[in-house]
Amino acid sequence: MTSFSPDDAQKALKPQFDAYCKTIDDKDWEGVIAYYHPNGVIVQKGKEATYGKEAMKQEFIKFAESTGKSTSTFSNATYQGTGEYLIITADFTSETEKAGTINGKFLQIWKKEGDKHLIYHDEFEVVA
Repeated sequence: MTSFSPDDAQKALKPQFDAYCKTIDDKDWEGVIAYYHPNGVIVQKGKEATYGKEAMKQEFIKFAESTGKSTSTFSNATYQGTGEYLIITADFTSETEKAGTINGKFLQIWKKEGDKHLIYHDEFEVVA
């Protein structure tokens, strides 16, 4: 089984993660869900889970409508990888037009699918 050093995992995942974030900033919802694995899931820790690309797309649209324009920054990012999985954990701060500042943490597990990695598990929690 292939293991990745943290630096190798970051080199492999950060460009994909940055491109994914840009599709969110651009409100390109079809582009956003294209980053998700066919069996991907979004989990709001302790609250709910969303499965299926169409349902995930609707969650992104609903969130964007409730928050308005937003800008997110990330800190304390940690990258890992093993086998067919790449993982990022980080804190986030989103400055939103309608909901103010949202702070939280997230974990994304990206699984190899063909010649690329797709988000298999996307878990977040709002902490303040």
